Amino acid sequence: WAVEEVVELAGVAGDKALVVKSEARHHAISARLDKPLDPAQNGVVLQYEVKLQNTLNCGGAYAKLLTSPMTGEFSDSTPYTIMFGPDKCGESKLHMIYRHLNPVTGNYTEHHLQKAPVPPTDSLTHLYTLVIGTNNSFVISIDGVEKKTGSLLEDFEPPVNPAREIDDPRDSKPVDWVDDEQVPDSSATKPEDWDEDAPAMVLDEDAAKPEKWLEDEPLMVKDPAAVKPEDWDDDEDGDWAPPMVANPRCADADGCGPWKRPLKRNADYKGPWSPPLIDNPAYKGKWAPRRIANPGYFEDLAVYKLAKIDAIGFELWTMQSGITFDNIYVGDNVETAERIAKNVWKPKHDTEVALREARNPRPVEKTKSKLDGVLELFKVRVGDISASVADFYGRVRHEGIVEAVRQDRSGAIAVVMAVGGLVWLAWNL
Repeated sequence: WAVEEVVELAGVAGDKALVVKSEARHHAISARLDKPLDPAQNGVVLQYEVKLQNTLNCGGAYAKLLTSPMTGEFSDSTPYTIMFGPDKCGESKLHMIYRHLNPVTGNYTEHHLQKAPVPPTDSLTHLYTLVIGTNNSFVISIDGVEKKTGSLLEDFEPPVNPAREIDDPRDSKPVDWVDDEQVPDSSATKPEDWDEDAPAMVLDEDAAKPEKWLEDEPLMVKDPAAVKPEDWDDDEDGDWAPPMVANPRCADADGCGPWKRPLKRNADYKGPWSPPLIDNPAYKGKWAPRRIANPGYFEDLAVYKLAKIDAIGFELWTMQSGITFDNIYVGDNVETAERIAKNVWKPKHDTEVALREARNPRPVEKTKSKLDGVLELFKVRVGDISASVADFYGRVRHEGIVEAVRQDRSGAIAVVMAVGGLVWLAWNL
């Protein structure tokens, strides 16, 4: 750790902050409050700035409000009341965890915010604010903008208050319990005209070979323009043969090679026979264990009365250095936090944004006149292309890709046009 001037995008000249200096290490630092903070009195307000001077791939920047009385050296095992702040290792998330005392067991349980906001990961200074009210409400803001609001009772996992009843762990399903709603009809018999061996597809006897189909022409021919390389050695490289190319005579034909009658769905196909299902006369319903009173049940409707807070600490593991903390406020006055945001954080952040834009000016937007024309053409042809693609897809499913290309060259071209058009749009938009 070090207290030093900010280097990357310094919004205030000479401004010093608390900076993580080491990579791939565990860090811990704490400071006691002037007096313990009791959330039961006026709630809690925690606000502080975070600046990632180096790219953050894996590391935390969250704060812990440490439970009173804090004893011993601060570490990852030091009890805390609230943990709040950004974290990134893979996905980014904004942690909000509070520890609640279970009055039945006498143990503390961690309750994690569900659907946590995603914090920014750029090199600007960002402001994180948590407000817990005396009505069990909470508000999370980033840069003065509310990102998550809710209730300590409803938006955390596991819930604070357990269920009044639970499944009886000693109850088990009887061995003769029947929970199949339907069963095969044992009295049903296969109809005499049911042919299980009938194929799903049959030759289309109504199909006719297209007039321009060239049966004597192969799809591929030797390239007449190919020339044997001068350095080709038949003894070492083998007998040379020209490469194969698409037969140019097939370009304007309906197809080349032996014509085969296409397949169509067999109207008589029924598939394997199985008896129909009927209601099971022995069905007793879906079994569930009986419910009993939860021996661990309690109800706390004043969760905001969390354990008193003695100190604030940052206890982190990070693979990158340069995580910077500044202007930390721990208290219960929302107006004070807002004043700090307006008078301290906002001018700094605005200056940093201006510095970043000056360093990386926005590129001039490229003209879209050509793109607009292509889009208009695409709109005109999209109906025809979609229909051709759909027809071609149907042929592929029933006849295979090779036969589909032979039978429907226009459909294959439509697929190529559609894919090419989407690639072009993705490249130019």
